[in-house]
Amino acid sequence: MNTDITETIRERVRQIEVTPSIPAIFHPLLKLLNSPPDEVNLDEVIKVASYDSAIAAQCLRVASSPLFGQSRPPDSMKAAIISLGLRRVETIVLTCCMGQAFAPSNWVLDPTVFWRHSLGCAMVCRKFSEKIKAHDHEKAYMAGLLHDIGFIVNSMSFGEQFSKAVAAACEQQIPLHEAELQHMGFTHCETGRALGEAWNLSGELIQVIAYHHQPENSETGRGLVALVHLCDLLCRVRGLDYGYYESSKVDLVADPAWEILQKTHRELQDVDLARFTFELDEDVRGIYELVSTIFGSPRKN
Repeated sequence: MNTDITETIRERVRQIEVTPSIPAIFHPLLKLLNSPPDEVNLDEVIKVASYDSAIAAQCLRVASSPLFGQSRPPDSMKAAIISLGLRRVETIVLTCCMGQAFAPSNWVLDPTVFWRHSLGCAMVCRKFSEKIKAHDHEKAYMAGLLHDIGFIVNSMSFGEQFSKAVAAACEQQIPLHEAELQHMGFTHCETGRALGEAWNLSGELIQVIAYHHQPENSETGRGLVALVHLCDLLCRVRGLDYGYYESSKVDLVADPAWEILQKTHRELQDVDLARFTFELDEDVRGIYELVSTIFGSPRKN
């Protein structure tokens, strides 16, 4: 990529309110939630979650929603967390922390649609990594969650150009990263990489952010990049897309990422892809309901 464009991206990232930082409770709470199930200290989770009023309020709000069918709303964080379960609490924490870092008021992309896809991809990455017996399911979850953070930078720092790219993607029914390249000269992969570096994310996560559309070009951690690429495609054909129809055909098994992943995970050859896809449907509905509870309905075009 052109050196001038690279420097422009880095400068724009620096200008996003001096690059938003992730709230302080993010890492300690995530560490608690990712402990083995029999080692999770519920009282400590409640204590840490309560330090952030926005997260505490969101847990209570979601636990009170019709989604969980409670006879009466929970009146404490403990009741809310027990009602939600640790997996949903983790999702709320991640969403709230990212939401606090980036106010969605000036996003080009609809934040509801963005979080549906990002959280959906995180969920699918975790399940798929479990299916193929990958060693770190939580890293796969985080990679799925963060793979498209460049869209946030493009919304906030390149709004006019990005709006044209989004409109072109919808009109031409092409993947958004292709429209970005046409109208911006770069994609969310480059801007996401710059943000990941500003946040001091791990090298593996930065590789995912930078190469999830071209896993064969990744420099390290190619298996994780390939996994996120496949799960990203799977989400886009199962209703966790960016709110418009893509006419391109998807064949996961024929995708180069499938071959990359098969070299490191032999269990992939035993995966019943049709069954796995079918099993996702209930989880997809849950993501829709949860994100709508937090962010409301998608914007009308």
